[in-house]
Amino acid sequence: MTDIEFKTDMEFAYATPRELAPGVVRFVANNPSVFTFKGTNTYIVGTDDLAIIDPGPTDDAHLEAILKHIGGRTVSHIVVTHTHRDHVDGLDKMATATKSKVCGYGRNEGNQGALVNPFGTEYIDDNFNPDMVLRDGDKVSGSNWTLEALFTPGHAPDHLCFAFP
Repeated sequence: MTDIEFKTDMEFAYATPRELAPGVVRFVANNPSVFTFKGTNTYIVGTDDLAIIDPGPTDDAHLEAILKHIGGRTVSHIVVTHTHRDHVDGLDKMATATKSKVCGYGRNEGNQGALVNPFGTEYIDDNFNPDMVLRDGDKVSGSNWTLEALFTPGHAPDHLCFAFP
């Protein structure tokens, strides 16, 4: 049997943008825990008009750092991978500050039974109603970027990953 190495190193600083690839910048929220590792990741995609992936928790320092990085550029979309609180609690403030269209899976009748954890407590925002509902294969685009939604339930019943060609 081969041991699988769990990578625990990560190059980052809170409230500091880190370019991961051309047109992709990551911010890490200062909410480390056993569930969030070093903190929840927020991604900025694009160079001219932008998309934000997962605004993160309610954290004024996180929000201010992202808005400072954005500067005068337009944010056309906020894309939500899933509605765990550490990914969406800062959504309202981010959407208000950027006047962006919110995109994500949203709710449907088929996943209502999966909204609670084994302890019976809510762990997904049952009221999440995005401006733009995304399903597997749907695309969101800006002037120099496109994200393709990939439906990947498991971590959460409303989970989406995004391909960035």
